[in-house]
Amino acid sequence: MVRMELRVVLATLSVFIALGGIGLSIHGSLYYLDREIWAGVIAIAIGIVGCVTMLTLWPRDLPGKTPHEQAAGDAGPHEHHHHLPTQF
Repeated sequence: MVRMELRVVLATLSVFIALGGIGLSIHGSLYYLDREIWAGVIAIAIGIVGCVTMLTLWPRDLPGKTPHEQAAGDAGPHEHHHHLPTQF
């Protein structure tokens, strides 16, 4: 669970990197600054790749898989039930 929360934080930081890249690209476009435009484009690409990577479902995130750090005898895969609410 802690690993998942860390990935969400890193995905959030990646979104802000992409937003900063958008701002830098706009600034470079307004003042005809080629270096800032390309730095912004690179920041946008890094932000998008980081966000997609962090939010992609990995095989160990699937239910029924025990994490590598957890001993096999501590808790079975069916002891923790995570159900979504059926009514809102």
